[in-house]
Order: sequence, then structure tokens, then C-alpha cells
Amino acid sequence: MSRHGAVRVPGRARVVLRQVFADPWPTLLLAVLVALIAFAATLWPRFILDMNSRQVPYQVGALSAQQRDLMANWSATIVPEAGREYTSAQDTWGDLLDGMEETRQAQPEPLRSMMGPGDLFIELGKNDTLQQPPEGTEFARVAIQQRIDPLLEEHVDLVSGDWPQMVLNPSPQLPAESIPEGTVDGPVQVVILDDAADRLNLAPGDTFADFLITGTYVPKNPEDPRWAHMPNSTRVGEIFSGDLGLVGFITAYLPPENPGSTGPITNNAMKLFYPVQGEGVSGDQIDQVTSQLIRLTATQQDLRMPETAEELDTTFNSPGVNLSTPPIQTTFSTESLSTFEALSQQQRATASILAVVAAGPIGVALAVLALAGSLIVSRRQQTLALATARGGSPAQVRGAMALEGLAAGIPAAVAGHYAANLIDLPASGWTEWLPVGLMALAPAVVLATTASTASRSSRSDLSSRGASRLRMLAEVVVLALAGLAIWRLFDRGLTGVSEATEGTGPDAVTVVSVDTGVDLLMVATPVLLALAACVITLRLYPLPVHALMRLFRRGRGLTNFLGAARAVRDPAGGVIPALAVILGVSVAVLSSVLAATINTGAESAVWRTAGADVRMSGPTWSAEDVETVRGVDGVAEVAAIRPATHNADLRGELTADGLTIYIVDSTLPEVWADTPLTPLPEALFASAGSATPVVAGGELVADSGGGSLEGHGEVEVIGHVDELPGVRTRGEFLIVDRTQWEAAGGSTPDGAVVLVKAADPGQTETLTADLNLAVPNALAETPRAQLATFREAPVTGSMSGLLVAAVVATTALTVLAVLCVQLMGAAGRTTLFAVLRTLGLSQRQARGLTAWELGPLVAMAFAVGAALGVLVPWLLLKAIDLTGLTGGDTQPSLAIDWAVLGPVALGILLVVGLAIAVSATLSGRADLVSTLRGGEER
Repeated sequence: MSRHGAVRVPGRARVVLRQVFADPWPTLLLAVLVALIAFAATLWPRFILDMNSRQVPYQVGALSAQQRDLMANWSATIVPEAGREYTSAQDTWGDLLDGMEETRQAQPEPLRSMMGPGDLFIELGKNDTLQQPPEGTEFARVAIQQRIDPLLEEHVDLVSGDWPQMVLNPSPQLPAESIPEGTVDGPVQVVILDDAADRLNLAPGDTFADFLITGTYVPKNPEDPRWAHMPNSTRVGEIFSGDLGLVGFITAYLPPENPGSTGPITNNAMKLFYPVQGEGVSGDQIDQVTSQLIRLTATQQDLRMPETAEELDTTFNSPGVNLSTPPIQTTFSTESLSTFEALSQQQRATASILAVVAAGPIGVALAVLALAGSLIVSRRQQTLALATARGGSPAQVRGAMALEGLAAGIPAAVAGHYAANLIDLPASGWTEWLPVGLMALAPAVVLATTASTASRSSRSDLSSRGASRLRMLAEVVVLALAGLAIWRLFDRGLTGVSEATEGTGPDAVTVVSVDTGVDLLMVATPVLLALAACVITLRLYPLPVHALMRLFRRGRGLTNFLGAARAVRDPAGGVIPALAVILGVSVAVLSSVLAATINTGAESAVWRTAGADVRMSGPTWSAEDVETVRGVDGVAEVAAIRPATHNADLRGELTADGLTIYIVDSTLPEVWADTPLTPLPEALFASAGSATPVVAGGELVADSGGGSLEGHGEVEVIGHVDELPGVRTRGEFLIVDRTQWEAAGGSTPDGAVVLVKAADPGQTETLTADLNLAVPNALAETPRAQLATFREAPVTGSMSGLLVAAVVATTALTVLAVLCVQLMGAAGRTTLFAVLRTLGLSQRQARGLTAWELGPLVAMAFAVGAALGVLVPWLLLKAIDLTGLTGGDTQPSLAIDWAVLGPVALGILLVVGLAIAVSATLSGRADLVSTLRGGEER
């Protein structure tokens, strides 16, 4: 046979490959979509990790050293060891410092790295004895605190004089023969702050209050947080007393090697602390840190233990009592534990919220992938049919499409992942490859699945009984799962940090159950609700369209009637476009409602904490002090809140024990006017009858009733409040007007808090500065400053950015889904319009028919998605504790900001409507001749 006699027939793979090169754009667009989704899937957890990691030092750094550090207090009676020479701080305190370091090293990571080397100081006695100062000073009296700092020489510079020497004086507990020869006796040698020496007219060599001043010092770093534990070490403390005048407070540092006594028996108070820093803590380690802190603070630490059992005896009158080096066993505590617990709560809330929000773009992205796969297969329909006609089995056809999907998906997903590395964010670990791998395989699965039905076309309103039954079963399952998820959320209640005890007896330890990850139930519930909403939408969708058909049948135009009929008989896309629109709209509404709820909750929380335009706390507030505040320029009104007692008993119709009574000034309604705070009942400040009107608060749940209040008389409850703004309330309490209280014979103590109404609420910063000058020892706080601090937090800005990104991504994907649906039906639509145009259909009517394909479904899905977007935040408030995000003590209420939600919803509607309009315009421009000629050729 000649070489021209054989006819080479292309194989199935070559046919498919030729079709790919002939029409590459759908596959390339699918690859681009996969790359973008992999890019976003990689960045999303990195953004969350970065947000949480930046929030840790921000929130921990806002604490003072006393709040942040791990601290322990230990007290003992000390007598120097007989015959011992105290030569250095290392000799005296080295074993204790070593014990603190061993305790630190025994902690697991990351707590060990958070803790700095242990530090300590000892105070001998109390500085409660006021001394007459030297001549010519500004002070009326001076209080001196004796202190030993084993590490003093490392942290200060000697300005003048010499370091003090160890002094031991004979005492009944330390006879002279027990003191080593050569030991200095006489006045206790100390160094004091150089500024203190100047202000007290003292110099090295002077004697003052039984102390010999040997030198003066200045701190090497006055801003070192360790000085916050040691009052009056870097500056002279001052308090003005109305009886005495200006009182100064200074610290006299004994030699670092001093054991805690200069000979006589001395009662000492030791403070031990570990500096704590949050910079090195990653955002995904908060649960570990919280658990480790709880375990550490619940366990006694043996810091210095004697070598023999006899030395454990610290009984004062015991013959073998150890008063020189007693064992030091103590338990550390820190206020930062509550901060880390709040961070844990905050992370769980943010993780769950962002997972719920991310579920929308993920769902729409999967819908778009499915539509893109269907679009590719529909454009390859002739090629696939040809491959089947030449002997290709369905499995071979699906395999060829799967290979095309792998060729497009794997490189695109990997490229998207590595493109995310261009943004400098911390990697979240190997788990971020999981969504990338799934996205790499998704095109192959979609193309292979869609290819099996590529050659089939039928009307969606004509289906077999078997398919109808399967659909109904699937719908029932979806609705049942959605209902079950909602029931489980309500049954479970709010989630949070919980503590438990492991072990029994002396081995029992407190552990914490912390989950800073995603609340899977809360994430699954919105997805199930979206599927349920989609089921309901598709079931109810024909009803209004049928009504429109009946309406348009009586009309004169063809477009609306024919469009409504086609929308019922063959709705474009079915479940997938409906789900895409529902998810897209719900995410936009959800993000807007959540942002408004968190912002409103934070604003409410700061106002409840402050209680007024300016809140002043610190000293006790006498009537003269309140008048001083009232006299400051810019103050419109002032009200003081005074706790009268903390253990009053109520008997009668209402019964309660251990009540706290808060007495409020009658000017409080004026102070709270024009603020977001809920006013107290007016009857509280009205003239009382035989019983004093009071408001019940906190756990005393009663809004009416009466009784006899111990030490006061009859009271009548006229309302209930959960809390008293401006005051940290606990347990059960009563609120009473000062005028009514005094009229009934009650005495009024000094105030604890003063609430100030500003004449100009916009100038509270200036007013705060003036108030601080008028009352130097008070702390002035404003809700506006607290709210600004809240908005500057990393979690606030990052959450807002991620919510906006989710809205933008979901909107773009929803538009892409609409375009894919329209493109999928382009061929059939063009053929139909070509035939109809030969019968007189205009381009304008053709555009109208195209708009009818998705218009009703999109409109109904839009309404359902908007309702779902409000329902999900309501469920979130029932399931997740959001107080970690608002900074308050109570769960925020659902808030809708129409100024934000309206434009967002309108924007999505306009964008989706524009996509439908553009598609309709392009459909109306189809080439009539080419379409009809193609139909003749087939």
C-alpha cells in the first residue's frame, strides 16, 4: 500500500487537545480563577495570624508593669545569722535568684520566653512614721522607706559619696558575740536618690532619722518597668495633706547584701516578680499562654528551700526556729491573666466571625468554579460528542477532561500560593497548603463531573419521578440539618474560657479549656441556612413568576409574557446562581451588620465604663474636692458616686444579704443628659414618702417591692439596672439619691468617683488636662479617648479590612457567576433569538428576554440573601461571646447602620443588575445570518 493509501484518524486525546488550543480562553480563565482563589486562601489565615500576633503586644503593652508582670508577696521575720559575714548580694541572695531562674526554666514555651529573669526587693518595716525634715525644705513631713534591692548596683549610677557598708547592731536576738569582728555598727548606712538629697538639703556623710547617708544615685534607665514595682525610687513622692501640708516620700536603700535586718528582729515584706513581655507571642499561641499562666498561678513555687528538714521550722517561739534563711514558698499572680483570657475570647470570636464571613466567598467561588466547568464543557460539547462517537467511553471522556483540569488547576494553585509570599506576612504553617491542594484538584473534579452530562439537554421543568424524589429527599435533609444546627446553637449557649481541676488531693492542678480556633458549629450553621434558603427560594420562585405570567398574558406585549414563561420552564442555572447570589448578598449584609454591632457595642461599653463625658477617680472625694472640680472652666455639671456600705441586709418583701449601697448626687440626671447612657428612673430623685426610693441592681433582680434596710429604714424598689455606669459593680446592690438618703437620716461618706459633664463635649481633651491640674492625684478618663484606643487596636482595623475584602470578593464572584450562567446559555439563546427575529422580534425585545432569564431569580435570591445576612449575626450573638471584641462586660445587641448597609446592598444590586444588562445587550446583537446558516449546516 502506498504511503498515501492510509488515512490517519485523530485519537480522542488529540481531538480534545485540538479543541483546547482552538478555544483556550475558558480554560485560561478557569486557571486564573483558581490562582486567585489559592492566593486568597493562602493570605486569609496569614492576615488573621498577623492580626492576632500584633494584638498581643498591643493589649499586653497597655498594661502597667504591676498589672502585666508575674508577682508574689512574701513576708517573714528576719534575724541575721549568728557569726555570718555578709559580703555580697550574690552571697546573700544568690540561692533565691537561682531558685527563681530554675522556676522560670521549668515553665513550658512560650511562657518561658515571655518571662524575664526573676527580680525581687525587700522592704524593712513600713514607712508610716513621718519624720521632721531638715531645715529649709519644702516638705512639712517626710516618710522614709527602708528597702533592699539585690540588683541595685546594676540599675543605678552612684553620683556622689560611696556605697553603703553592711551594718549589724547587737540586739536580744543577735548578741554582740554573734557578730563577726570587723563588722560596722552604728547608724544604718543607706544611699538615696540624688534629687531627694537635693530637696532635703542632705549630702553624703549627713545623718537623718537614724540613717547615715553615704551616697546618692540616679537610675540608669528611669523608664525601666522594674521601677514601677519600687515606689519612690526614681522620683520623690508627694501628697498634700490638709492637716500637715506637703508630705514627701523617699526610699533609703540599704546594702544589697543585707539579709533583711540590721540586727534587731525585723518584719519584712518581700516582693518577687518576673517581667512579662508579649512581643514574642504568636497569635496562635494565646491558648497555650492562657493555660500555662493558669497552671503557674495555681501552683506553689519553692524558690528557696533549706538543705535539712530542721531548717524548715519557722515557728517563732520554737527552739530550732530558722529566722535567718527561712524557706521561701509562694504563689505568683498576674492581672495579665485576665488579659490573655480576654485575648482567647477575642480570638475565638474573631476566628468564628471571619470563618462565617469567609464561608460566603468560598461558597460563591465553588459555585463559580462549577459554572466555569459547565461553561467549558458546553463549549466543548461537539468535540466531546465526536470523541464519544469514535468509541470513547464516558469514563475516557471524563478522564480526558480531568487531565485538562489538572493541567490548568495544579500550576495555577501553586502559582497563587507562592504569589502570596510577595506580601510580608507570617506563614501559618503547613495547613495553609490544604485549601491550595483542594483548589488544585477542583477543576479536574468539576470538568470530569460535568462532562458526563454534557451531551444532554432538557427542560428543567420536565423531570422524572425518580429525580424529583431524590431532589425532595435532599431538600428535606438540608432543611433538617439547618434546623438541627440552630437548635444546637441555642441549646449550647455562649462559648468561652473555662477552668477545670485535674487530679485529686495535693496533686490537683487547675487547667483551662481554651479554644481560640474556629467554632465549627457556628460556621456550618450559616452554610446550612444558605442551602436551606436556596431550597426555599427555588421552591417558591415559580409562584410569583406564574402570577406574572397570568398578568402579562392579558397584556399586549410579548416580551414580558415570553420572558416569564421561559423563566418558569427553563430557569437559567438553577441552584448554583441562586446560591451564589444568596451568599453574595448575605455576606455583604452580614459584614455591615457585624461591623455596626461591634462598633455600637464598643461605644456602649466605653460609655458604661466612663459614666460621663469625663470620669475622675483616684483619691476619695470630699465635698470640697467636688466643688473644686465644679469650679474648673468647661465643667457644666458634676455628680459624685459614693459607696455607703458593702454589707447591708434587706428584710421584708424583698430579702438580700451583703448589699452594696451606692449614693448618687441629685445632679446625676443632668450629667447623663445628651449621652448614650440610659437614665435612672425619675422617681429615684422625687420627693420620698414614708419609704426611700431605691433602684435594685446587679444580681438583685427586682423592679418593685419593699423592705427594711439595715441601719436605714424602709425602702421601696422602683426599678432595676444591670450596672451603674462609671462604677465597677459586683453582686447585688442598691442605688439611692443622696438627698433622699440624708433626709432619712443616713450619713454620706466621701465619694469614690466623680462624673463630669463637659460644657463642650468636643473639647474633653482640654477639659481633662485642666482637671488633672486642678486635682493632681486624680485620674481623668473620657469615653472618646477609650473609643479611639479601641479603634486603634490591630484587631479592629484588620477586622474591618477583612470584612471589606470579603464583601468586594463576594460581589465580584457573584457578578462572575451571573456572567457564566449567561454565557452557558448563549448558544441556545442566540439560536432562539435568531428564529424569533425572523418572526419580527426586535433587538430591544431580545435584550428583555435575556434579562428575564435571571432577573426574577436574582431579585428573589437578593431578598432572601438580605434576610439571611441579618439572621446570621443574630445567631452569632446567641452563640459566641463578642465581649472580647467590644471591651464590655455584656453581650452587645444587634445593630443595623442603614447609612452603611443601604449603600452596600444598593451597590451589589446595581453591580449584578449591570452584569445582567450587559449580557442582555450582547445577546441582542447576535448575527442573525450566521446563526441561521449554522443551524442549516447542523
